[in-house]
Amino acid sequence: MGSAEGTGAGPGQAVELPVHVRATQVKREHRSLILRRKRVGTWIVYDVRYRDGEVQHDVNLSTALMHGRYPADFWSTRHGADAVAGTDGTPGAWVDYPYGHPLTD
Repeated sequence: MGSAEGTGAGPGQAVELPVHVRATQVKREHRSLILRRKRVGTWIVYDVRYRDGEVQHDVNLSTALMHGRYPADFWSTRHGADAVAGTDGTPGAWVDYPYGHPLTD
């Protein structure tokens, strides 16, 4: 039998979803597809926080929030995080999952 590590859980096991998400705008250098010139683009990277306080940085948000299973929750959370995203590498405010409302400390 295969391991369920990295996939959330195996058959019959509960999947632990993050409870908070935050977004950060960062500038990264990349090469253009046609002329392979170096360009700087703005990207959004996401961090997630679980109920036990564990924080994972630079995650694929679609995988972490199970976009295929919960598309409306994913959409509202991602757009809420994007709305309060930090700039220039400074993390933005945490938003709650599944509603995308900013948290106040």
